[in-house]
Amino acid sequence: MSTAALTQSLFSLPVAERVALADRLYASVPEDWQKTVDQAWLEEATRRSEEMDADPSVELSHEAFMAGLKINRDRR
Repeated sequence: MSTAALTQSLFSLPVAERVALADRLYASVPEDWQKTVDQAWLEEATRRSEEMDADPSVELSHEAFMAGLKINRDRR
């Protein structure tokens, strides 16, 4: 079964079963995974902050950021 077919099948489950499955899947994730992900995001945030400090012209206003999200969402 393809991932797409499996996903579609899982989304057709009743909500309670999907929640139970999500809980079981999350419980199967190694405990140190979140620490690794958090560290990666911290490094990325630090890199972006340093980039903006070095060249403030790369900063986006909140309005420009939100407009970019809308454009990307509308392309789907």
